[in-house]
Amino acid sequence: MRMHFQKGMMLVFILWVFFLLSLFGLYLARGTRQRAIFIKRIGERSSLHFIGQASISYAIMAVLKDDSEGFDSFSDTWASDEEEFKNIKVNLGEFNVFYNYYEDGKIERKYGVVDEARKININKANTKTIERLFEAVFDMSKTEAKELSAAVIDFRDKDSYLLIPQGSAEDSYYRNLPEPYDCKDADYETVYELLLVKGIEKEMFLRLKDFVTIYGDKSVNINTAPREVLFAIGIERAIIDKIISYRKGEDGEIGTEDDRVFTSVQSVLPVLSQNFPLSPSEVENLSNIIAAGLIRVSSDYFRINSEARLSYSKAVGYIECVINREGKILFWRER
Repeated sequence: MRMHFQKGMMLVFILWVFFLLSLFGLYLARGTRQRAIFIKRIGERSSLHFIGQASISYAIMAVLKDDSEGFDSFSDTWASDEEEFKNIKVNLGEFNVFYNYYEDGKIERKYGVVDEARKININKANTKTIERLFEAVFDMSKTEAKELSAAVIDFRDKDSYLLIPQGSAEDSYYRNLPEPYDCKDADYETVYELLLVKGIEKEMFLRLKDFVTIYGDKSVNINTAPREVLFAIGIERAIIDKIISYRKGEDGEIGTEDDRVFTSVQSVLPVLSQNFPLSPSEVENLSNIIAAGLIRVSSDYFRINSEARLSYSKAVGYIECVINREGKILFWRER
């Protein structure tokens, strides 16, 4: 009886040992698999990073090779060229250099580099300019646009006074948020700081960021600025239609061989007058815009948006950077 009991205990012990060894084996296998997945992801990220870096260098060289004399437009190779910037093959995959092009409420992906002078500088623009930009981009009422514009200005200005009693915000508002912070009380260092401003939600920002910058001065490039930006600086809608029509050329498309370019600020009014009838009020409006120094024909800063893909994985990497005319990198964001 005792021997049977001992044999039974021995069997139970062996079974427990077998069970524990099985658990240990599963643990090791799981750990090995997790480590393999981790190593694979590290490898993918590293490969995407190098592809992204290659795309940025490629785009910088395109800007540096620009041979246009004193003006920038969609006819420049760096600005809109699928052959140059779409699905460019590299050793481990491919990359795209792209941006969103807005026209008549539609968004189209274009391939190339963005000149920052086509945007509104949120550090230089006054309240009215930003207000008009919000009206155009979001089709919001004047009251809503005025409130949001005031909040943008109040976040950057150095005083603690509200531009308007309702809708704007200063330190007292931000300090009472669940995660409190102060107004910046200084120039924006990146457009992403707009996400800290009262009233600007993420979805709004994702659309707005294609129309704003922190680089350059208050003037915008009349050769590349979208309709919304031209409206923001105070150009009448009828004149904007003529500017855009002139830029597109006979085929009505941007980035093609028949594109037309304003080669100097002084030529804008004479050239438009030669191609379209301008009323006295339109001439006055455009003359005032020119006299105020609100338009230019070139840019000193460029934004590069890169999308890197691997040939052996679905992983995607993105790099966004800003360079100056000499190719110096001023901003870098990678995800």
